[in-house]
Amino acid sequence: MGYAIAYVFLWTITWLPLGALFIFGDLFYLLAYRLIGYRKEIVRSNLKNSFPDKSEEDIVKIEKKFYRHLGDSFIEWFYPMHRTAEELKPRYVFKNPEVLNNLYSKRVSVVGVLGHYGNWEWLSLLPTEVKHKVLAIHKPLKNRYFNRLINGLRSKYGVYMVSTKESYRKLKAEQDNGEVTLTYFLADQSPQESKIKYWTSFLGQDTPVFLGAEQIATKLNMALVFFDIRKVSRGHYEIEFELLSEGPRREDSFSVTEKHVRALEKRIIEEPEWWLWSHRRWKHKRKK
Repeated sequence: MGYAIAYVFLWTITWLPLGALFIFGDLFYLLAYRLIGYRKEIVRSNLKNSFPDKSEEDIVKIEKKFYRHLGDSFIEWFYPMHRTAEELKPRYVFKNPEVLNNLYSKRVSVVGVLGHYGNWEWLSLLPTEVKHKVLAIHKPLKNRYFNRLINGLRSKYGVYMVSTKESYRKLKAEQDNGEVTLTYFLADQSPQESKIKYWTSFLGQDTPVFLGAEQIATKLNMALVFFDIRKVSRGHYEIEFELLSEGPRREDSFSVTEKHVRALEKRIIEEPEWWLWSHRRWKHKRKK
């Protein structure tokens, strides 16, 4: 029942132009930040620990911009419901798709790595820009109805959704069939404590990191590319592709992981307000 009500509401309002929809983003900001204080303690703590040299005033400025962006992000997730790829493209500009297409011309498959930064949902447009078969690795939502809705939006323009559990098996099968793939996933989440295998310094803090990108790229001999997403203005983004390694098998252990961690860290330091600060990224502590 809850899903049905939410779906009818979203299906109806997303006929509106994005500028009008941002009114709901403003309402979210007022409710989440001003009234409820949604995860405000987590956000404030993450910001202070990541930027100990910034003043309280600067921290609050970043915090406010983050909550406004978070409200807009919820709206942007569902905005494509009634939009074609051509209608959405002016808002999500791929600056250098030739980086990926050059790899395709060499028959090189790609692992794309990004963080919860800017707008990652509109990467659904990627199949319209590149020659690879595009797959996205995701962790299914507990609510199967919302999971179906979100995955439907993510695959609307040709992305194939693959769950985390089946990712390696699926990519190995694609490779065995001679398919040249581009597979992207978010690599800045916190691993389960029992699955932590690597720690590094990230934003000045001891941080556990997923090794999935490096492991898949190494096992299947795929190039590793960082997806550098930038927010240009409200509802407008640009993305550049940075080739981090064309041959991970030839590199030292963890060096590829370090490369994509450092790339994301650089982007966050330059414009911190667009990262997902409400996530409990540092909930695990390294045991002595």
